[in-house]
Amino acid sequence: MVVDSFDPSAMSDAVSAEQVRQWLLLAERCVVDDAEGAVTVESAAKELVASLFGRGWDNAAADLSDAEIVLLIRLFTVGEMQHASWQVGAKSPVVPLVKVLKQRDVFDQSLARWIKANTTNRFLPHGDLSALL
Repeated sequence: MVVDSFDPSAMSDAVSAEQVRQWLLLAERCVVDDAEGAVTVESAAKELVASLFGRGWDNAAADLSDAEIVLLIRLFTVGEMQHASWQVGAKSPVVPLVKVLKQRDVFDQSLARWIKANTTNRFLPHGDLSALL
């Protein structure tokens, strides 16, 4: 097992369009869409991984297609299980990306089941529900 390191100085406040594009390229290479097959997610540069902690994933996803958002959700769900530095708990980009799909009225419960089946992050797919109280 490889332990990734995290550099807080590489963090930025908001996710950029370029970072989203890089994540999409990584997701397409990993083909994280097969619910049956085991997928190994490639590691990403520390600077890119820092964007997982960034704000504005919902804004960054505004111009993405539904399929691209689902691809990112699958990448981040599986990647978090394979790379220690991708673990962001309730701050996971999966949460705002799911929110975008819900706002578009295209969030499918089968995707929610897939997320739950492929993660140990108790906050996925809906985030910290206690924060809503």
